Amino acid sequence: MADQVKKDLLGLTEEVEQDRQSDSEIEQERDTRFSTRNLRKAHNPIDFEDSHQEDDSDSNDDYSGSDDSDSDNNDSDDDAVQDNRFSQSELQQEEGKASDAKTEESKRKRTKRKVKPLTPEELAKFEAEQKRAGVCYLSRIPPFMKPHRLKELLSKYAEVGRMHLVPEDPKITKRRKKYTKNRRINYVEGWVEFKDKKQAKTLAEHLNMKQIGGKRKSNYYHEMWTIKYLPKFKWNHLMEQITYEQRAREHKLRTEIAQATRENKAYLQNVEHAKQHKALQKKRKREDEADSDVKRTFKQREKVKRDHDATQPKRAMTEDMKSVLANVFS
Repeated sequence: MADQVKKDLLGLTEEVEQDRQSDSEIEQERDTRFSTRNLRKAHNPIDFEDSHQEDDSDSNDDYSGSDDSDSDNNDSDDDAVQDNRFSQSELQQEEGKASDAKTEESKRKRTKRKVKPLTPEELAKFEAEQKRAGVCYLSRIPPFMKPHRLKELLSKYAEVGRMHLVPEDPKITKRRKKYTKNRRINYVEGWVEFKDKKQAKTLAEHLNMKQIGGKRKSNYYHEMWTIKYLPKFKWNHLMEQITYEQRAREHKLRTEIAQATRENKAYLQNVEHAKQHKALQKKRKREDEADSDVKRTFKQREKVKRDHDATQPKRAMTEDMKSVLANVFS
Protein backbone atom coordinates (compact mmCIF):
# COMPACT_ATOMS: atom_id res chain seq x y z
CA MET A 1 0.00 0.00 0.00
CA ALA A 2 2.80 2.32 0.84
CA ASP A 3 4.32 1.65 -2.56
CA GLN A 4 1.01 2.39 -4.29
CA VAL A 5 0.66 5.63 -2.36
CA LYS A 6 4.15 6.64 -3.38
CA LYS A 7 3.34 5.82 -7.02
CA ASP A 8 0.14 7.82 -6.79
CA LEU A 9 1.95 10.74 -5.30
CA LEU A 10 4.50 10.66 -8.07
CA GLY A 11 1.79 10.25 -10.78
CA LEU A 12 3.11 6.99 -12.14
CA THR A 13 -0.15 5.05 -11.90
CA GLU A 14 -1.92 7.41 -14.31
CA GLU A 15 0.89 7.10 -16.83
CA VAL A 16 0.79 3.30 -16.64
CA GLU A 17 -2.96 3.26 -17.19
CA GLN A 18 -2.62 5.60 -20.20
CA ASP A 19 0.06 3.35 -21.67
CA ARG A 20 -2.18 0.34 -21.28
CA GLN A 21 -5.11 2.10 -22.95
CA SER A 22 -2.94 3.19 -25.90
CA ASP A 23 -1.64 -0.38 -26.32
CA SER A 24 -5.18 -1.75 -26.38
CA GLU A 25 -6.26 0.83 -29.00
CA ILE A 26 -3.33 -0.06 -31.26
CA GLU A 27 -4.22 -3.76 -31.03
CA GLN A 28 -7.84 -3.00 -31.95
CA GLU A 29 -6.72 -0.97 -34.98
CA ARG A 30 -4.52 -3.85 -36.11
CA ASP A 31 -7.41 -6.27 -35.73
CA THR A 32 -9.72 -4.05 -37.80
CA ARG A 33 -7.02 -3.43 -40.43
CA PHE A 34 -6.36 -7.09 -41.00
CA SER A 35 -9.96 -8.28 -40.71
CA THR A 36 -11.40 -10.51 -43.45
CA ARG A 37 -13.85 -7.82 -44.53
CA ASN A 38 -11.14 -5.21 -45.12
CA LEU A 39 -8.84 -7.71 -46.80
CA ARG A 40 -11.64 -8.69 -49.18
CA LYS A 41 -12.38 -5.04 -49.93
CA ALA A 42 -8.72 -4.31 -50.67
CA HIS A 43 -8.40 -7.38 -52.89
CA ASN A 44 -11.51 -6.76 -55.12
CA PRO A 45 -13.27 -3.50 -54.24
CA ILE A 46 -15.82 -3.84 -57.09
CA ASP A 47 -17.21 -7.14 -55.84
CA PHE A 48 -17.38 -5.75 -52.35
CA GLU A 49 -19.34 -2.69 -53.47
CA ASP A 50 -21.75 -4.85 -55.49
CA SER A 51 -22.40 -7.10 -52.54
CA HIS A 52 -22.83 -4.08 -50.30
CA GLN A 53 -25.33 -2.56 -52.73
CA GLU A 54 -27.23 -5.85 -52.91
CA ASP A 55 -27.50 -5.87 -49.15
CA ASP A 56 -28.78 -2.32 -49.17
CA SER A 57 -31.30 -3.15 -51.88
CA ASP A 58 -32.55 -6.15 -49.94
CA SER A 59 -32.99 -3.99 -46.89
CA ASN A 60 -34.89 -1.35 -48.86
CA ASP A 61 -37.25 -3.77 -50.65
CA ASP A 62 -39.61 -3.75 -47.71
CA TYR A 63 -40.09 0.02 -47.97
CA SER A 64 -40.61 0.20 -51.75
CA GLY A 65 -43.89 -1.68 -51.96
CA SER A 66 -46.08 1.38 -51.66
CA ASP A 67 -44.35 3.29 -54.49
CA ASP A 68 -44.56 0.55 -57.17
CA SER A 69 -47.78 1.80 -58.71
CA ASP A 70 -46.48 5.37 -59.18
CA SER A 71 -43.21 4.16 -60.65
CA ASP A 72 -45.06 1.91 -63.14
CA ASN A 73 -47.01 4.90 -64.50
CA ASN A 74 -43.88 7.00 -64.83
CA ASP A 75 -42.08 4.13 -66.56
CA SER A 76 -44.84 3.82 -69.15
CA ASP A 77 -44.62 7.57 -69.97
CA ASP A 78 -40.84 7.38 -70.25
CA ASP A 79 -41.11 4.39 -72.58
CA ALA A 80 -43.47 6.31 -74.88
CA VAL A 81 -41.11 9.31 -75.04
CA GLN A 82 -38.17 7.03 -75.74
CA ASP A 83 -40.10 5.28 -78.52
CA ASN A 84 -40.82 8.65 -80.16
CA ARG A 85 -37.17 9.63 -79.88
CA PHE A 86 -36.04 6.35 -81.39
CA SER A 87 -38.50 6.73 -84.26
CA GLN A 88 -37.27 10.27 -85.04
CA SER A 89 -33.64 9.19 -84.91
CA GLU A 90 -34.37 6.26 -87.22
CA LEU A 91 -36.07 8.57 -89.71
CA GLN A 92 -33.10 10.93 -89.66
CA GLN A 93 -30.72 8.04 -90.21
CA GLU A 94 -32.77 6.79 -93.15
CA GLU A 95 -32.85 10.27 -94.70
CA GLY A 96 -29.09 10.58 -94.29
CA LYS A 97 -28.56 7.21 -95.93
CA ALA A 98 -30.81 8.18 -98.85
CA SER A 99 -28.93 11.45 -99.40
CA ASP A 100 -25.59 9.61 -99.25
CA ALA A 101 -26.85 7.12 -101.81
CA LYS A 102 -27.93 9.94 -104.14
CA THR A 103 -24.56 11.66 -103.89
CA GLU A 104 -22.77 8.38 -104.60
CA GLU A 105 -24.96 7.77 -107.64
CA SER A 106 -24.30 11.28 -108.96
CA LYS A 107 -20.55 10.78 -108.49
CA ARG A 108 -20.71 7.47 -110.33
CA LYS A 109 -22.60 9.07 -113.20
CA ARG A 110 -20.02 11.84 -113.43
CA THR A 111 -17.17 9.39 -113.46
CA LYS A 112 -18.91 7.18 -116.01
CA ARG A 113 -19.43 10.05 -118.45
CA LYS A 114 -16.72 9.58 -121.01
CA VAL A 115 -16.46 11.01 -124.49
CA LYS A 116 -16.86 8.19 -126.93
CA PRO A 117 -14.87 8.42 -130.16
CA LEU A 118 -16.87 8.81 -133.35
CA THR A 119 -17.19 5.86 -135.61
CA PRO A 120 -16.09 6.24 -139.24
CA GLU A 121 -19.72 6.45 -140.35
CA GLU A 122 -20.55 9.18 -137.81
CA LEU A 123 -17.40 11.07 -138.74
CA ALA A 124 -18.28 10.95 -142.44
CA LYS A 125 -21.80 12.13 -141.64
CA PHE A 126 -20.49 15.05 -139.57
CA GLU A 127 -18.07 16.12 -142.30
CA ALA A 128 -20.86 15.99 -144.89
CA GLU A 129 -23.05 18.22 -142.69
CA GLN A 130 -20.20 20.69 -142.28
CA LYS A 131 -19.62 20.82 -146.03
CA ARG A 132 -23.31 21.35 -146.72
CA ALA A 133 -23.68 24.13 -144.10
CA GLY A 134 -23.39 27.83 -144.95
CA VAL A 135 -22.69 30.96 -142.90
CA CYS A 136 -24.31 34.39 -143.21
CA TYR A 137 -23.05 37.64 -141.73
CA LEU A 138 -25.33 40.22 -140.07
CA SER A 139 -23.64 43.63 -140.14
CA ARG A 140 -26.33 45.15 -137.95
CA ILE A 141 -28.71 43.62 -135.44
CA PRO A 142 -31.84 45.50 -134.35
CA PRO A 143 -31.29 47.18 -130.98
CA PHE A 144 -31.78 44.97 -127.95
CA MET A 145 -32.90 41.97 -130.01
CA LYS A 146 -32.24 38.74 -128.14
CA PRO A 147 -30.61 35.71 -129.79
CA HIS A 148 -33.64 33.45 -129.41
CA ARG A 149 -35.83 36.09 -131.09
CA LEU A 150 -33.40 36.38 -134.00
CA LYS A 151 -33.31 32.61 -134.37
CA GLU A 152 -37.09 32.49 -134.32
CA LEU A 153 -37.35 35.07 -137.13
CA LEU A 154 -34.73 33.40 -139.35
CA SER A 155 -35.99 29.85 -138.78
CA LYS A 156 -39.14 30.77 -140.75
CA TYR A 157 -37.07 30.78 -143.94
CA ALA A 158 -34.40 28.11 -143.32
CA GLU A 159 -33.10 25.70 -140.70
CA VAL A 160 -30.76 27.55 -138.35
CA GLY A 161 -27.77 25.93 -136.68
CA ARG A 162 -25.28 27.81 -134.53
CA MET A 163 -25.16 31.55 -133.84
CA HIS A 164 -22.52 33.96 -132.60
CA LEU A 165 -23.47 37.53 -131.66
CA VAL A 166 -21.03 40.24 -130.61
CA PRO A 167 -22.14 42.60 -127.82
CA GLU A 168 -21.40 46.30 -127.92
CA ASP A 169 -18.35 47.95 -126.40
CA PRO A 170 -18.29 47.65 -122.58
CA LYS A 171 -17.58 51.38 -122.26
CA ILE A 172 -20.75 52.24 -124.17
CA THR A 173 -22.73 49.74 -122.09
CA LYS A 174 -21.40 51.23 -118.87
CA ARG A 175 -22.26 54.77 -119.95
CA ARG A 176 -25.74 53.71 -121.07
CA LYS A 177 -26.43 51.93 -117.78
CA LYS A 178 -25.19 54.95 -115.87
CA TYR A 179 -27.48 57.51 -117.51
CA THR A 180 -30.48 55.34 -118.42
CA LYS A 181 -32.53 52.61 -116.80
CA ASN A 182 -32.03 50.17 -119.68
CA ARG A 183 -30.01 47.18 -118.45
CA ARG A 184 -30.47 44.93 -121.47
CA ILE A 185 -27.65 43.61 -123.64
CA ASN A 186 -27.27 45.22 -127.04
CA TYR A 187 -25.67 43.16 -129.83
CA VAL A 188 -23.89 44.90 -132.69
CA GLU A 189 -23.11 42.18 -135.26
CA GLY A 190 -23.31 38.43 -135.62
CA TRP A 191 -22.85 35.26 -137.66
CA VAL A 192 -25.54 32.66 -138.29
CA GLU A 193 -24.95 29.13 -139.56
CA PHE A 194 -27.61 27.47 -141.72
CA LYS A 195 -27.84 23.74 -142.33
CA ASP A 196 -28.07 24.17 -146.12
CA LYS A 197 -25.83 26.69 -147.87
CA LYS A 198 -28.20 26.97 -150.86
CA GLN A 199 -31.02 28.05 -148.58
CA ALA A 200 -28.65 30.44 -146.82
CA LYS A 201 -27.66 32.05 -150.11
CA THR A 202 -31.24 32.50 -151.31
CA LEU A 203 -32.28 33.79 -147.87
CA ALA A 204 -29.53 36.42 -147.88
CA GLU A 205 -30.47 37.58 -151.38
CA HIS A 206 -34.15 37.73 -150.49
CA LEU A 207 -33.99 39.37 -147.03
CA ASN A 208 -31.14 41.84 -147.52
CA MET A 209 -32.42 45.43 -147.14
CA LYS A 210 -35.97 44.20 -146.55
CA GLN A 211 -38.24 45.17 -143.70
CA ILE A 212 -38.50 42.69 -140.84
CA GLY A 213 -42.24 43.21 -140.62
CA GLY A 214 -44.52 41.07 -138.50
CA LYS A 215 -47.00 42.62 -136.12
CA ARG A 216 -47.23 46.39 -136.08
CA LYS A 217 -46.98 46.46 -132.29
CA SER A 218 -43.60 44.74 -132.45
CA ASN A 219 -40.52 46.81 -131.66
CA TYR A 220 -38.76 45.45 -134.74
CA TYR A 221 -41.53 46.02 -137.30
CA HIS A 222 -39.79 48.95 -139.03
CA GLU A 223 -36.25 47.53 -138.76
CA MET A 224 -34.33 46.36 -141.85
CA TRP A 225 -32.37 43.16 -142.48
CA THR A 226 -28.67 43.62 -143.31
CA ILE A 227 -27.50 40.11 -144.14
CA LYS A 228 -24.88 38.73 -146.50
CA TYR A 229 -23.90 35.20 -147.47
CA LEU A 230 -20.19 34.34 -147.04
CA PRO A 231 -19.08 31.90 -149.76
CA LYS A 232 -16.44 29.28 -148.87
CA PHE A 233 -16.64 30.33 -145.24
CA LYS A 234 -17.21 27.72 -142.53
CA TRP A 235 -17.89 27.86 -138.83
CA ASN A 236 -14.41 26.61 -137.89
CA HIS A 237 -12.90 29.62 -139.71
CA LEU A 238 -14.92 31.91 -137.46
CA MET A 239 -13.85 30.05 -134.31
CA GLU A 240 -10.21 30.18 -135.38
CA GLN A 241 -10.45 33.92 -135.94
CA ILE A 242 -12.10 34.46 -132.55
CA THR A 243 -9.49 32.38 -130.71
CA TYR A 244 -6.68 34.17 -132.56
CA GLU A 245 -8.06 37.59 -131.61
CA GLN A 246 -8.50 36.47 -128.02
CA ARG A 247 -4.92 35.22 -127.80
CA ALA A 248 -3.61 38.39 -129.45
CA ARG A 249 -5.56 40.45 -126.92
CA GLU A 250 -4.15 38.43 -124.04
CA HIS A 251 -0.61 38.72 -125.43
CA LYS A 252 -1.00 42.47 -125.81
CA LEU A 253 -2.31 42.73 -122.28
CA ARG A 254 0.63 40.73 -120.93
CA THR A 255 3.14 42.91 -122.79
CA GLU A 256 1.48 46.07 -121.49
CA ILE A 257 1.54 44.75 -117.94
CA ALA A 258 5.21 43.80 -118.27
CA GLN A 259 6.05 47.25 -119.68
CA ALA A 260 4.16 48.92 -116.84
CA THR A 261 5.99 46.84 -114.24
CA ARG A 262 9.36 47.70 -115.80
CA GLU A 263 8.52 51.40 -115.84
CA ASN A 264 7.33 51.26 -112.26
CA LYS A 265 10.50 49.47 -111.19
CA ALA A 266 12.71 52.02 -112.98
CA TYR A 267 10.76 54.88 -111.41
CA LEU A 268 11.22 53.43 -107.93
CA GLN A 269 14.94 52.99 -108.55
CA ASN A 270 15.23 56.62 -109.67
CA VAL A 271 13.36 57.74 -106.57
CA GLU A 272 15.77 55.79 -104.36
CA HIS A 273 18.78 57.29 -106.16
CA ALA A 274 17.33 60.78 -105.76
CA LYS A 275 16.82 60.19 -102.03
CA GLN A 276 20.40 59.00 -101.65
CA HIS A 277 21.72 62.00 -103.62
CA LYS A 278 19.73 64.43 -101.48
CA ALA A 279 20.99 62.75 -98.32
CA LEU A 280 24.61 63.09 -99.50
CA GLN A 281 24.09 66.75 -100.36
CA LYS A 282 22.61 67.44 -96.93
CA LYS A 283 25.50 65.64 -95.27
CA ARG A 284 28.08 67.63 -97.21
CA LYS A 285 26.27 70.86 -96.44
CA ARG A 286 26.29 70.07 -92.72
CA GLU A 287 30.01 69.25 -92.88
CA ASP A 288 30.78 72.53 -94.67
CA GLU A 289 28.81 74.50 -92.11
CA ALA A 290 30.66 72.76 -89.30
CA ASP A 291 34.03 73.50 -90.96
CA SER A 292 33.16 77.18 -91.41
CA ASP A 293 32.44 77.56 -87.72
CA VAL A 294 35.86 76.19 -86.70
CA LYS A 295 38.79 78.68 -86.87
CA ARG A 296 42.01 76.97 -87.71
CA THR A 297 45.42 78.48 -86.74
CA PHE A 298 48.62 77.63 -88.59
CA LYS A 299 52.15 78.24 -87.34
CA GLN A 300 54.06 80.17 -90.01
CA ARG A 301 57.81 80.11 -90.30
CA GLU A 302 59.81 83.27 -90.46
CA LYS A 303 60.98 84.63 -93.78
CA VAL A 304 64.49 83.64 -94.82
CA LYS A 305 66.73 86.57 -95.67
CA ARG A 306 68.92 86.12 -98.71
CA ASP A 307 71.74 88.22 -100.14
CA HIS A 308 70.29 88.34 -103.58
CA ASP A 309 66.90 89.87 -103.79
CA ALA A 310 64.86 89.11 -106.85
CA THR A 311 63.19 92.48 -106.71
CA GLN A 312 66.45 94.40 -107.10
CA PRO A 313 68.05 94.75 -110.58
CA LYS A 314 71.04 92.60 -111.47
CA ARG A 315 74.52 94.10 -111.16
CA ALA A 316 76.61 94.63 -114.25
CA MET A 317 79.74 92.47 -114.68
CA THR A 318 83.03 94.21 -114.18
CA GLU A 319 86.11 93.79 -116.38
CA ASP A 320 87.94 91.76 -113.73
CA MET A 321 85.13 89.26 -113.57
CA LYS A 322 85.09 88.98 -117.34
CA SER A 323 88.83 88.32 -117.47
CA VAL A 324 88.58 85.63 -114.81
CA LEU A 325 85.80 83.90 -116.64
CA ALA A 326 87.69 84.10 -119.90
CA ASN A 327 90.70 82.41 -118.33
CA VAL A 328 88.49 79.65 -116.86
CA PHE A 329 86.68 78.75 -120.06
CA SER A 330 89.61 79.24 -122.41
